[in-house]
Amino acid sequence: MRYIVVFAQQEIGYAVGFDDSADAVDFLFWGYEEYDLIPYGIFDALTGEVFPYEHRGELVIDIDEETISRTARDYLKAAIRQTT
Repeated sequence: MRYIVVFAQQEIGYAVGFDDSADAVDFLFWGYEEYDLIPYGIFDALTGEVFPYEHRGELVIDIDEETISRTARDYLKAAIRQTT
């Protein structure tokens, strides 16, 4: 799992991991379109880069990249703990 998607639903932050960047973007796109998710962005666990999500070329929410990064890293730590 390289790409960690960070989003909110009903004001609660969540993260989900994907192996492919296209799947991560699709998740945010359809989550916003169909399921009332508020997409923050994608964290690349390999490079540490953060990509704030733009829906049809426009930012959905102005969120600081550090929040996206921190949420994704917390998700990764929890995932690692569950596998050991």
